[in-house]
Amino acid sequence: MLCAVLLFDIVLISLIKGIVQRERPAEDAQDMMTVSVDKYSFPSGHASRAFMIATFINLQFHVSLMWECIIRLWAVSVAVSRILLGRHHVSDVVAGTVIGCMEYYLVSCCDLWLSSDLCSYILRPLQEELHL
Repeated sequence: MLCAVLLFDIVLISLIKGIVQRERPAEDAQDMMTVSVDKYSFPSGHASRAFMIATFINLQFHVSLMWECIIRLWAVSVAVSRILLGRHHVSDVVAGTVIGCMEYYLVSCCDLWLSSDLCSYILRPLQEELHL
């Protein structure tokens, strides 16, 4: 299930970034620690995936309130880190957060999950190749 939502997120964020094409905040020439996969910033893929995973875990596994708060705090810290690192504008992160929360609901409501049999059929050649 999680793989389906992650793949959906990657495709959706890539499509939106390609359409909007918003440049990233001005990069500091001395910042050698960051590596950019793409040059566009809107929306934040890190924020969308963090909040999508947090929503997935909290709703799929019915965790306790304490764990739900910890998981949400982790997602918020990922989102805030994107701004503090200068990789995204605030609106990029807000949009990524909203998209991430909505993706889980969209995939689960539309019943886009893959069946166990189909997943086994797709993964069996890989498992055989890796002797798993």
